[in-house]
Amino acid sequence: MSQTQNYAYLLQRLMELDENIRFVAVTDMDGKMLSSNSKPNTELYMSPEDTEETIRHAISAWKSRKKYYDKIGKGLYTLAVYQKLRRVTIPLPSGNMLLVTIDNSGGQKQIIDRILNEVNIHDYTV
Repeated sequence: MSQTQNYAYLLQRLMELDENIRFVAVTDMDGKMLSSNSKPNTELYMSPEDTEETIRHAISAWKSRKKYYDKIGKGLYTLAVYQKLRRVTIPLPSGNMLLVTIDNSGGQKQIIDRILNEVNIHDYTV
């Protein structure tokens, strides 16, 4: 199974975790989109190019945090809350980055815990 196919499966599973998950994507560490998925009829607020640009900024921040891992432990995820949605970025075991956008309704902690569980089980692409 190719890396893109593996990510398509992971992203489909993530989309099914909660009705409040709007969009999911995996990018490489340069911000290039490897695979993405969104709920049908979901208004995406940003273009694919804007999404890649914002994920490049998130990746840069993740890279800068690595120097503190020996002091505070490895980063698990970051959460940014906006008026229209919440964005979660998660470094994947495969070395790529996961982006998930969630509606502002619903229990974010429970959703994030379910996402992390799926990543730990199904991100076996290396």
